[in-house]
Amino acid sequence: MKAVVSEPSIGQPGAGRPVVSTRERLLALLEVIVVFALIMTLLVVLRATAVYQWEIEHLGWSYIGMLIYAGIPAVVVWLTRRSWAEYGVSSADWRTNLDIGIKATLVRCIPTLLGWWTVRLLMVDSDSLLGRALDLLLWVIALALMVWLLNRQKPVKSGRANVILTIVLLLLPIAVALAMGKLSVVIVSTVVWQFVFSGFGEEFVYRGYYQSRLNQAFGRPVRLFGIQFGAGLIVASLLFGLNHALNTYDPATGLSSLAWGWALGSFAAGLFFGVIRERTSTLVAPGIAHGFLDAVGEPMIKLFF
Repeated sequence: MKAVVSEPSIGQPGAGRPVVSTRERLLALLEVIVVFALIMTLLVVLRATAVYQWEIEHLGWSYIGMLIYAGIPAVVVWLTRRSWAEYGVSSADWRTNLDIGIKATLVRCIPTLLGWWTVRLLMVDSDSLLGRALDLLLWVIALALMVWLLNRQKPVKSGRANVILTIVLLLLPIAVALAMGKLSVVIVSTVVWQFVFSGFGEEFVYRGYYQSRLNQAFGRPVRLFGIQFGAGLIVASLLFGLNHALNTYDPATGLSSLAWGWALGSFAAGLFFGVIRERTSTLVAPGIAHGFLDAVGEPMIKLFF
């Protein structure tokens, strides 16, 4: 199926709005790059502090780091008095979006869980070229399946069952830890951090701020397989990949390499979450898709492995 170049849809930059000048587009791109660079720099500095080490030791994760991560874009949106809804911060149609988020969580199992088992079954090093190629292939399959589901999604009138399911599954690792006599602050913290801070926090930064800011400037002129998108989707996904490449860069501990293989899979994951954001217009679905599986799976890994 060929990509169709079309006018931006209603509610997107370019629909009933003045044409954005080249200068404004360049300023938007510069804004995104500066914010990204500032966040990455501050996080590198934070990792060298005793406060960060205390958080990792006692909580398992850095809450201060994530507050910096999501706080800087939030301050930019607030200072410029932009609409929060345009950046995905909205509960509009939350019942349907919650349903989409849960479906996306199941689809995410293809690259996350199936990929984990596949590389072990084939005895392939996950960091090798073959391992990364397999990971990328599984993300492409997941993306194709997600687009298919999005195009067939029906409005959901009641979200009660999905809300109950979400709460029960989030409490599952805590209940298992309690039954095993292994309940700790780190287990509870992992559930909270992965779901709220990593899931919705990262989605606000990448799909909420970066992707939306660039959509405002460059519009969403391309329609492919029923998904309207533009430069925002691609650039935000590239930054998402670069962010994960920098996870192995920490001069304070002597780490100076970049995880480009990890970045490739993260770029594909960024496209997956970004497509959901483009179709649903809020951060509910991508936030659930990003945080749900990790919030349940990560503490389970800590308990059993």
